[in-house]
Amino acid sequence: MKKGSAYSADTSLAGFYFIGVAATIVGILVIFLLNIATPLEFVITQMHALKRADDIQWAKLIFSRLLIFCMIALFACIPFLVIMRKVLSPISRWLKQMQQQQPISPQLDFKARRRLINLPFLMVPVVIALWGIIPLCFFGGAFAFGIIDSGTAITFALRSLMVGFISSAIIFFGLESHARKTLIPVFFPKGKLTQVNGTAKISISRRIRAFYRIGSLIPLANIVLTLFILYWQVDSNTITAKVYGRGVFIFSIVVFILFFMGSGILNRLISRSISDPLDEMLLALKEIEKGDLDTQVNVVSNDEVGILGDAANKMIQGLKEKELMRDAFGKYVAPEVRDEIISGRIPLDGEYKEVTILFADLRDFTPMTESHDPKLVVRILNDYFKEMSTAIEEQSGLILQFLGDEIYAVFGAPIPCEDHAEKAFSAALGMKKRLETLNHRFASQGRPTLYHGIGIHTGQVVAANIGSPNRLSYLLVGDTVNLASRLQSLTRDLDAHIIVSSDTVERLPVEQIQDNFLKHSHPVQVKGRQLEVDIYLIPREIQ
Repeated sequence: MKKGSAYSADTSLAGFYFIGVAATIVGILVIFLLNIATPLEFVITQMHALKRADDIQWAKLIFSRLLIFCMIALFACIPFLVIMRKVLSPISRWLKQMQQQQPISPQLDFKARRRLINLPFLMVPVVIALWGIIPLCFFGGAFAFGIIDSGTAITFALRSLMVGFISSAIIFFGLESHARKTLIPVFFPKGKLTQVNGTAKISISRRIRAFYRIGSLIPLANIVLTLFILYWQVDSNTITAKVYGRGVFIFSIVVFILFFMGSGILNRLISRSISDPLDEMLLALKEIEKGDLDTQVNVVSNDEVGILGDAANKMIQGLKEKELMRDAFGKYVAPEVRDEIISGRIPLDGEYKEVTILFADLRDFTPMTESHDPKLVVRILNDYFKEMSTAIEEQSGLILQFLGDEIYAVFGAPIPCEDHAEKAFSAALGMKKRLETLNHRFASQGRPTLYHGIGIHTGQVVAANIGSPNRLSYLLVGDTVNLASRLQSLTRDLDAHIIVSSDTVERLPVEQIQDNFLKHSHPVQVKGRQLEVDIYLIPREIQ
């Protein structure tokens, strides 16, 4: 898991060379140990010669063997290093230009990225070829000069090739592991290795099969080959069966130890190539579960695990964008509406609800805008809306829209509540008190005094998402909305602070009506309605 990756000037390619050289030298050492542990006629003769030699001759023999070992290692490593340097050339140039802060061309960038992914795949055939050609030349030459017989030469050459397969597998997964830890996070800080064209990949199932075939079948094939050659030479050996059997037993122990260690290394490399990225994703998911959406899965492969890592990062980005959109959405609509829309609980074709509608409108707002600086008017409006919004939200009301200097709010939708009428009336009283406090502050600042009228009505509406396919608004449709708006307009004519319809008053507790001087007025005629409306009001002088 990571928060981000950055290029480091210390990044180098030395680790890749070290892995290849170390695996090659260890492989040659394994062949050397296997060969001297094999009870072949040539080996037995050499061992007898060592036993008969005095200290000086023994030291010379050991020195000559070490010299031969070093020459073989040098002869094997030089072509490997030359080829490795050629393969790493685009990556080296990319790093050099990055270190020198030079612009990197798209061609070099693509070539270096592709070469980094393909690096293990390119080196495997090289390593296998070296393990096939060099031993063939060495042991073939020894047979040509009469140093060893044909059976021993074939055994040593084939055994070297088998060890080469294991060595190449270790080099493959070693290079891959080193690249994942050092360079891939630099070249692919956002992952998406699968989007690079012309790259090879090895699936998880093939990794498991590779371990089985290389870690199990090759050691068995090595034992079978050796036993076959031993059976072939059994008649020519002059040693006793007991000594011969002891040699076979020692050889089996050496084979077991060497290949057990080799298989262990290979097993660790392969298992970690699968488990480490999965652990990375599990850790990222735990961070997401805690609410940390800034985390990112470090994608380092183009196999199934890499695809899964890219999908996880895409999911994290989607969740982050959704959270940002949710927060931004909540600034334009009420959180209640936002959550209802996101959850899909609001039917697109609307639903019937009994609600209480509240409209509030500032008086003499147009003359104020003409006589004051527009920026001051905006600040006044924002202060007014802030106080009124607080009073409405304290009573679980929902502000649907700010219409110029007007507030349009609802109680009982989208989340229903039984006492929506009582909450709406309490919100209106809270707005009245907050406006008084706000005007005191405005007076001390030399700002104009504000007056507003509030209309409240209770009834049935249709609540729905209304608008075009590209832009929707949560709105209420019905005569209830129109009547509440008309009552708000009526406050100007009746010089009232709050006008409440009888439908709303019927749902209010008696003490709330009496304690707040809510007076019954004569029925009034409102625009757009034939029948008169029975209303209650709080006059403006009661403040």
